[in-house]
Amino acid sequence: MAKNKSPMPCFYSDRHLALSALKEKRILVLGLGRAGRAVSGFLTKSGAVVYASDDNEQVWNEPAIKKLSKAGLKRWRHQKVDLVVVSPGVPEVHPVVQFFYKHNVPIVDELDFASCFLPGTVIAVTGTNGKSTTTALIATMLKSDKKQVFLGGNIAPGKPLSTALSMRPKEFYCVEVSSFQLERAKYLAPRIAVVLNVSPDHLDRHQTLNSYIEAKARIFARQRENDWAVLNYDDPRVRSMIKHCRATKLFFSSVNQVNGTFLSGGWIYFNNEPVVPVREIRIPGKHNVENALAAVCVARILGVSSKAIRLTLRTFRGLEHRLEPVKRVNGVLYVNNSMCTNPQAGVRSIEAFKKKVILIAGGKEKGTKADDYLKAMSRHAKWVVLLGENSTMLGLKLARLGFKRFELARTMHEAVRRAAARAANGDIVLFSPGFASFDMFRNFQERGKAFKNAVGKLGKA
Repeated sequence: MAKNKSPMPCFYSDRHLALSALKEKRILVLGLGRAGRAVSGFLTKSGAVVYASDDNEQVWNEPAIKKLSKAGLKRWRHQKVDLVVVSPGVPEVHPVVQFFYKHNVPIVDELDFASCFLPGTVIAVTGTNGKSTTTALIATMLKSDKKQVFLGGNIAPGKPLSTALSMRPKEFYCVEVSSFQLERAKYLAPRIAVVLNVSPDHLDRHQTLNSYIEAKARIFARQRENDWAVLNYDDPRVRSMIKHCRATKLFFSSVNQVNGTFLSGGWIYFNNEPVVPVREIRIPGKHNVENALAAVCVARILGVSSKAIRLTLRTFRGLEHRLEPVKRVNGVLYVNNSMCTNPQAGVRSIEAFKKKVILIAGGKEKGTKADDYLKAMSRHAKWVVLLGENSTMLGLKLARLGFKRFELARTMHEAVRRAAARAANGDIVLFSPGFASFDMFRNFQERGKAFKNAVGKLGKA
């Protein structure tokens, strides 16, 4: 696949661009989801000539797009452009992307583009699992230390990075970055880059695990020696990324004393300094201890006080759709973990509870193997309700493992009712799909809301 090597058609100096560099440039925004809309809003105010294209023709009838059209956004009808800004959901194989590669027109991801104009310090976080929670923890620690902070990027629900370009400048920009955004990244140069973990995911887009790892490692590509790279020492795939790093390296580990943050005697240490007892972390699960280790490492690099760090970990209750307690019904706790979109996240979530759970799982495959999650179900689930496109296949595989305490459901309401029928006082019903949502829902947020809605109807006539 031929990729253009043309630089952005404006002067890139140091880490930042002036808005004047965009004046009268002809720019195409490809994809009008939340990221495309945010960057279109910024560009229409910048003096650029802004075009847009989206595979869904109906998007032009939406009020938000009509408002952008009144502000100057034009439909692209093969007009000549100087630059293409692509939404992360648009793959490299998209015919419009390939057309511009062929004609040597520069192509840049929305987040990558936005990063060129930010006036403050950029902290970028990636990994297969835990990105949103860790990014939010870092932002909250900074805010607790009275800093001006923007939180956004790939985080959902949340704000695309382009949104920050229309806001008052911040001291810090805490940004979640996906492999989709990194695979095209040419300009992103975070002051601090964090990689949490890597397990097979999105192989339907990246094709191979090595390509996925290479995309993640691009977070370090433009860092300098006086920047910081924070890596998970316990993950061999992450540790292997050291060869990509020019920046100063620090690590986090739950089992080794490393140069960075580590666990010892029930405390999180930064180098040889005790920072916070692990028992004060409010969000459950070993994986969230790892997320806290990464966040503490970043916070201490930036000089955040131990007081602000401890306050955050004592009070941070997690994000929506991430091990989110929804409600107790007849003594049963219902937990929404709709953000669990890959099998490894499923393993982590089911292991976060000390007792066996009633599990609702299943969805759309992304080219990853589910063996570890299925084994975890057989160990940690009292009963499993399977829902979604791959539910029959998951049931067959569970049966081959000798696990027969499962049933299938056709709708979310049916799945929740079946789980409730199997639960007793003191039980936990965990909705942790382990797969993508696109078989039945537009996104994981819609899926999580459907679960919460179904829980809300329990016990009602």
